[in-house]
Amino acid sequence: MHEYSLVTELVEECQRRAGQRRVRSVTVRCPVTVDRLELKTLFVAVSTEHHMAGVRFEIETVNTPWRCTCGYEGELPPEAHVGHLAVCPRCSVVQPLEDVLELVAVDTET
Repeated sequence: MHEYSLVTELVEECQRRAGQRRVRSVTVRCPVTVDRLELKTLFVAVSTEHHMAGVRFEIETVNTPWRCTCGYEGELPPEAHVGHLAVCPRCSVVQPLEDVLELVAVDTET
């Protein structure tokens, strides 16, 4: 349900930025740990509920920066991601990852 609220906030922000114009496409940036298929599926459902059906949805992924209490700093390798948890490659401590969904662009009809 957490992802649903993130996508709902995203769609509402797109509508706010678009004003009275029709939204054609939305581009977001998120960590590689986010399930892209789930995100796209939720976007289609929520955007349809908010009268934005058919909007093109593009996802850019970025590696996950990590800073651990053991002193490790850097990007996490894919094998260090376990769902929404991360395992430090140096000390093996497990910590939750933040779901960061950044709105990069909202393209509208002029």
